[in-house]
Amino acid sequence: MIILVVGGSKSGKSMLGQRLAKKLESKDSNLYYIATMKPYDKEDIKRINNHLIERDGWGFKTIEQGRNIEEVAAKVKKGDTLLLDSVTSIVTNEMFIEEQFIMNVSEKIFDGIKKLSSKDINLVIVTDYLFSDSILYDDYTEAFRREIGKININLAKISDIVIECCFNNNIIHKGKRYVGDLI
Repeated sequence: MIILVVGGSKSGKSMLGQRLAKKLESKDSNLYYIATMKPYDKEDIKRINNHLIERDGWGFKTIEQGRNIEEVAAKVKKGDTLLLDSVTSIVTNEMFIEEQFIMNVSEKIFDGIKKLSSKDINLVIVTDYLFSDSILYDDYTEAFRREIGKININLAKISDIVIECCFNNNIIHKGKRYVGDLI
């Protein structure tokens, strides 16, 4: 099962992702949290610490993987449940490497996630919705938003369930028949 959870900042998407992953966990498998955020400032460190506190006691094993998401496939087995949080952080880490700006990372990231999902696992993917404002951004920011948009479109196509979080309201855009008691 692949579930895509999309939402804006502070929308509740990470907590929903946690709850979904926990419900999908099976008895004889592992429950993994794929941590993708690299801290760049104090706010990032605070956000990471908050996520650690929120996950405490849930039974997640953490895999730190800020880049090259395809490498996670070698660390998991059939039946495992993974929470990938978040696509946005992976895009950041793949596009901005030290002083370099790398264009067109969406295909690499999507292919890595597809490789991961081919392991016959439960995969809950958290990503951001960055497209609801009318601000004109610089070329770097627009390229970043485009890459996330491309990945989100492709992930929605391969997902069994697509859920949008909006102020802690969950809108099911795809896969209502699979949701059952997951939410």
